Amino acid sequence: MKNILAVDIGGTNSRFAHFRASDTGELLYEDGFWLATHSALSLEDLLEKAREAGSITLNFAWDALVLAVPGAIKGKTYAKLANVPWAVDISGLRTREAGTRIFLINDFVAQAFACPLSQYLETRTIRAGQTESGANIAVIGAGTGLGHCALALTDEGRFLPLPSEAGHTAFPFYGKIETEYRDYLLARTGARYPFGDIVVSGPGLTYLHSFLTGRSLTPAEVVAEIDPDSETTVLFARFYARAARNYALTVLALGGLFIAGGVAMRNPFLVDNDHFRDEFSDSLHYGPILENIPATLILTEDSGLWGAAHYGAINLRTECRQGKEQ
Repeated sequence: MKNILAVDIGGTNSRFAHFRASDTGELLYEDGFWLATHSALSLEDLLEKAREAGSITLNFAWDALVLAVPGAIKGKTYAKLANVPWAVDISGLRTREAGTRIFLINDFVAQAFACPLSQYLETRTIRAGQTESGANIAVIGAGTGLGHCALALTDEGRFLPLPSEAGHTAFPFYGKIETEYRDYLLARTGARYPFGDIVVSGPGLTYLHSFLTGRSLTPAEVVAEIDPDSETTVLFARFYARAARNYALTVLALGGLFIAGGVAMRNPFLVDNDHFRDEFSDSLHYGPILENIPATLILTEDSGLWGAAHYGAINLRTECRQGKEQ
């Protein structure tokens, strides 16, 4: 059994978990805890606080440390993080933590690697469909921002992650109300163009409700006063489905679409409705294909940790096989 420390660094909280991975791919969750991300001044400070506060000691002989972070990875060692005031550079960690394989991955790469772990996760079917064997899998998730990733299956049967920053691409609006909202959103945020992170996210829910009602509430306060038939719900569900549809078509996710992130996880009614389902399959040429793509909501809050551990376990097994072949 291999010991893997998975760390999912978020804009609000950082989650730590100890997993044990068998040679056959089974994952066992041992222990875990959370820390406030902004309580730390750097990655090194965060890890030091984990040593002091957590039940997991970082001085343990770990086989792998997998760090999942909200940002694009450069050179497998560096990332500037979204909604976190410090960057991550693991070059020094690899020197200090001799004997431990250290992996730095995007947080939605971790979410993507959680998608095949249905036996460990609580999920909810948003729309039924039929997956195509060996086809791409896509995951999208609204939280503080809007994350994306896809998994492709290689000819050798291995998962190849396709990281994405699609949450920062231009978001399409159409129709009178949506165009008015676009103008309001740009004035409210100061953005030069609308993009997914400010539309399909917790902050996006706040902006949309304020536009429709004139009341500026936190995302939690918004969901506390809306219901499945509220105008805020209808528009937000359509926006979420539009982002999901565009990404599913971009990567041709015939292996299934997964929805992650705290916004839908804590408030399933925002995506489990006919407004979402109708918008998702609304395509002049590819409606029948979209109708056949199953959409699944991930309800396990620590899914990113499971995915990070899965990523670490796969890479440890791959390195072990390669070592035996040499």
